[in-house]
Parts: sequence; C-alpha cells; structure tokens
Amino acid sequence: MCNRHNKLRHWLCRYMVTATLLGAVLLTVEAQAAEAADATDATQVTLKSWLKEQGEEKRPYAVNQQITLYLELATNRWFTAGTRIGQFELPGVMVKQRSELATNFTQRRDGETWSHQRWELTLYPQQSGQFEIPAIAVRATVARPEGGSRQITLTTHPQRFAAALPDPALTVGGRWLSASNLTLSQRWQRSADDHADGELRVGDAITRTVTASGQDTLSVLIPPLITPLASDGRVQAYPAQARLNDTQDRGEYLSTREDQTTYIVQRGGELTLPALELAWWNSQTGQLQTLTLPGQTLQVRHTPASWLAAYWHRLLGVASGVALLVLALLAMARYYRHHPRPLGWQYGAAIWCRQWGAVRVLAYRYLRAKRGWLELSRVSSDPAWQQQQAVFQQDPLDRADALRMGWRLLVRLQRQRSTSLGNIRSRLGHIIGWQAALPGLTPLTGKPTSADQSSCNANR
Repeated sequence: MCNRHNKLRHWLCRYMVTATLLGAVLLTVEAQAAEAADATDATQVTLKSWLKEQGEEKRPYAVNQQITLYLELATNRWFTAGTRIGQFELPGVMVKQRSELATNFTQRRDGETWSHQRWELTLYPQQSGQFEIPAIAVRATVARPEGGSRQITLTTHPQRFAAALPDPALTVGGRWLSASNLTLSQRWQRSADDHADGELRVGDAITRTVTASGQDTLSVLIPPLITPLASDGRVQAYPAQARLNDTQDRGEYLSTREDQTTYIVQRGGELTLPALELAWWNSQTGQLQTLTLPGQTLQVRHTPASWLAAYWHRLLGVASGVALLVLALLAMARYYRHHPRPLGWQYGAAIWCRQWGAVRVLAYRYLRAKRGWLELSRVSSDPAWQQQQAVFQQDPLDRADALRMGWRLLVRLQRQRSTSLGNIRSRLGHIIGWQAALPGLTPLTGKPTSADQSSCNANR
C-alpha cells in the first residue's frame, strides 16, 4: 500500500514539473511573437513606381526618346544599407540606370518622419509598338526599433507604354535622334597651316572634327556625324574611332559624340568637302528639326607627279592629235611633191608673195576648172560684180583686194551650183512622178485671171 502511494506521488511530481516547464516555454514564445509583431508593425516600408508624363498633350513617346521610370522607397525608420534594384529585360527597349545614387529626402506623415529614396531608370524604345514593363524587385535594408537591421524585398506593379515614329519622314535606324536639346559644332585643322605660304599641296592632311551634344539621350543613339565621301580619288579618308561620353549634372543627362576624319589629299585642283546635316526630334517641343554644318571648298596646288596623274588622259589625247596632224602634213607634203598643189593653195601663196599677175591667172584657171569659162564677166550679170571684176583686171591690187575677189568668186560660183542642184532635183522629181503635197496656188489679185474666167464660163 505504501509503495503504491509513493509511486503515485512520484508521477504527480514529475507531471507538475513538466507542466510548469512547458508553461514557461509557451509564455516565452508568446512574448517573443508579440515582440516581433510589435516590431513589424512599427517598421513600415512602401514602394511605388511611375513613368514621367509627356506633358499636357499626352502624346505617345517617340522612338529613341528617353523615358524616365521612377522608383520611390519610403520607410518610417531609416535605410541602413544600399538598395538593390533587380535586373529586367524589355525586348525592343534599351534600359539603363544612368545614376548610381538615389535622391534622398524626408517627409512628415502623421507625426512621423519618413525617409525617402527616389531612383531613376531610363528607357529608350528602339521600335514602334506597345511595351509592358514587368514587375521589378527592390531589396532594401531598414533599421528596427529594438536595434539592428531588417531586409525586405518589394516588387513594383507592371506598367505599359506605347512608342511610335514621331514623323513620317523618319525611319527606324535612320540618321536622326531624339533629344530635348541638341547642339552641333565642328573644327578644322590643316597641315598646310605649317607651310610658309599656307597653300594646300598634294599629300597634306585635313582633319575634320564634328561634335554633337544632346540632353536626354544616349551617346550610342547619336548616329555617325561625318558622312563618307564618294571615292573620286581626290582624297583618302581615315576615320577615327568615335568618342562617346554620357554624364549627369544636377539631374540633367548630357550625352556627347565626337567623330573625327582625316583626309589625305591625293590630287590637285579644287577640293570640296560637303556640308553636313543632322535631323533630330525635339522631345521638348514635339517638332522635327535639322542642324547644318557648312563645308569647305579648297584649292590644292599640284606637284609635277600629281599634275601628270590628273591630266595624263588629256595629254595623251593632245599628243595623239598632234601626231595625227604631223602625219597628215607629212603625207600631204609627200603627195604634193609629185603632184600640183590645189589652186586655192597656189592663189594664197601668190597673194602672200605679191605676185599679182599670178593671182589674176589663177583666178581665170579656177573659173575655167569650175565652169569652163574664160571671162569673169560671165559669172554674173549683176552690175556690182561687173564693176568688181573690171577693177580686179585693170587696177593695181593689194592683198586685201585679192582676198576679197577670191572670196566673191567662190561665193558666186557656189550659189550657181546650188541653183543647178535645185534644177536637177526638180527634173528628177518630174521624171519619177513626185509631186508636192499641195499644188502651187495662184496669188489672189483684184482682177480674175483668164483661167478663172474659163472655169466660170464652164460652170455656167
């Protein structure tokens, strides 16, 4: 009996001790849970995101335009470590975090001071269409009320936007860009400036440097500034690697592209380096604008070698012509060495030597050869000609008179020849039966002709 009571007391004691320990543990866990719940309620973190608006017009974004995506974290405590923004991909859109630092500020809300971090991501659509920005994970580290830090990860809501070509004259991938402000400048440098006379010679170098600076764009989106020249052999172009630079100053994004090309002059003469144009869409005003840089027209002095290289084909043509002329003259000289010279040649030689008797004889010989006549008076019955031929035969001559007489004789004989040819054509047409499209009409006069009177009688 005593043993039973002892065992029962022993089991009761063990049960009471176990229950006491279990109750103490449960109370500790509940206290810790309440403490954690209080801490969770005391530390608040919020995240919101939005796109920069287009202004009052609410027009769609332009292709290549900079679109700013804002992410803003806020907590009623403070941030104790760096914030990490998750990476994401958006097909057809270039995403870049241009600023590595956030904009920090504080605000009072319901009697509490809230700490804010505002981050900026820039988007550059490369094509037209509808785009959806996926949910972005943001991890922040904030302070706890009881001490220490706590990490928390929040995600943004997906957002949509549209992009399109701002002007029908533009094409995707063309030589244009979108910016809120753009400047274009150039500078020239010539090796001829080192010469004493400053003249540009073959072999000299001309360096053209063009710089474009734009706000709210990327340097990689600025197209090449110097267009290649047509390969006409005047210059040899050596373009340098483009220099790209993207900076930020007081919240303003500035991008710069610098292109440089060195031209080595290969030929002399006039050299024209053309003007340059760059089209850009002003996202601030919503207008298409064009910037222009003037070109230069330069005179390049030849060297003997470059002069020959430039004009060898012309020299070859002139030399060939001179050679043919010399050969023709040699052939004529050889021919007339054994044959009589033409009467015109003899006539001119006689005038040059002032052999006036020979001049008159040669005029008669020419008349006999062309018409078979022996008298100059038969050439024409015109009184003027009769007087001229009489003076030519009787009065003293000089070179001018002799030349004029020879020319008059030639012209009158040519006129007679033209008249003869016309008569021959008329006879040939009569033989083969050719008639004019309209017969010759009798000119109208005040009195009727005999033919008209006959036709009138016939009609009666």
